[in-house]
Amino acid sequence: MKSFAESEKTRMDVFEKLRSGIAVDMHSAEYRPCVEELHRTYKALHRLNHAEPLSEEQAAALDDLFGGKAPEGLGLFTPVQIDFPRQMTFGNHVFINHSFTAMSIGGITIKDNVQIGPNVTIVTDNHDFADRYVLKCRPVTIGEGAWIGAGASIMPGVTIGDHAVVAGGAVVT
Repeated sequence: MKSFAESEKTRMDVFEKLRSGIAVDMHSAEYRPCVEELHRTYKALHRLNHAEPLSEEQAAALDDLFGGKAPEGLGLFTPVQIDFPRQMTFGNHVFINHSFTAMSIGGITIKDNVQIGPNVTIVTDNHDFADRYVLKCRPVTIGEGAWIGAGASIMPGVTIGDHAVVAGGAVVT
């Protein structure tokens, strides 16, 4: 008989498992939806990053990237690299400067009035040291009114507090 926790694990989809920190084998059948989402996202990113800025084509590509509707009030300068945009949640009045990288499979929450400088990287995933094909994720949260300086790297499991300032070039663990 399965325990309650084991039953819950089997009911979760792979994206929920990754957001909750449950290890997932990238070679398993359950990981297949992640591969499909990566392929969809890469095509949408190509259209977004190659569209004329502020054009209808760029707006449509941004909507497509986020699965049909771009987050309201999101200011996003291209180019960007976001591997799992549906694993991201945005508050109001979020600005993200160019060359943003989000490895977001484990979930990223960016709250209201956040400003993110150019060349910022946010990472939510890591690999098991014994088996590099096993993903271990931890979500990242950026608090309301925070400012992330140019070239900062935010690592898995980090919460940036409300109104915090992260210095340019910082590595936050």
